[in-house]
Amino acid sequence: MSMRGCLSTSLFAVLFIVLFGISSFFSFRLFVRGRSIPAPDLIGLTLADARAEASDAGLMLEVDNRMDRNADQVPFGAVAWQNRDPGSYVKRGTRVIVGQSLGPLVLRVPDLTGESARTALLRFSQRNLQMGTLSYMPSVRPGVVASDPPAETVVEGQTPVSLLVGFAVPSPAYVMPDVINRSISRVTSAFDARNLTVTNIRYETYPGIQDGTIIRQFPLPGSPVRAGDAITLVVTRQQEEGVMAQ
Repeated sequence: MSMRGCLSTSLFAVLFIVLFGISSFFSFRLFVRGRSIPAPDLIGLTLADARAEASDAGLMLEVDNRMDRNADQVPFGAVAWQNRDPGSYVKRGTRVIVGQSLGPLVLRVPDLTGESARTALLRFSQRNLQMGTLSYMPSVRPGVVASDPPAETVVEGQTPVSLLVGFAVPSPAYVMPDVINRSISRVTSAFDARNLTVTNIRYETYPGIQDGTIIRQFPLPGSPVRAGDAITLVVTRQQEEGVMAQ
């Protein structure tokens, strides 16, 4: 056989293989399509209509509320998402999962009264808002006092919200006086006037000193003391009659 004949035979064989491959590919696609159907477009349909259309196509519809989402153009409760792209080929009996519309996304400034600035920042990130200016003022109750824009105002995404945050004013500090040899009634009255409280009073016998006289104290004289600090006083009291000293 001549060289030209060999080349012709080889080219014919290659061409045959290529044509056979192309034919097999399209035959397979036609075979698959013959047993499959295009997925219907369920977006915007009510669940009832979506179930009916899926059933007519031989498909099963499953609602997954974890896939619910806001959609400006889809009515509340209608199908807003489906796991099968419309027009993609699926086999009959396939389960099509859908999520419902939560309606248009409406952003409102949350009510953060009493919350810390850190909590407010977290809430803003969850709602697609930004932290604006932070201002502080002394307040009886710490936490957010007001916001700008005010709570429940409808705003756009990434809107900065400024906050006025209250902080507790520390109670005034006093210097613990020397109350030894003073009357317990007068000392407690003076402490009450300054919002100081004697939290513990202990009694001991001390011959020769009048009852109700302070003989020891804590904190010691000169120590700083604030409202809420523990103050302990030891006060004299004679033994009750009829009780003998051991």
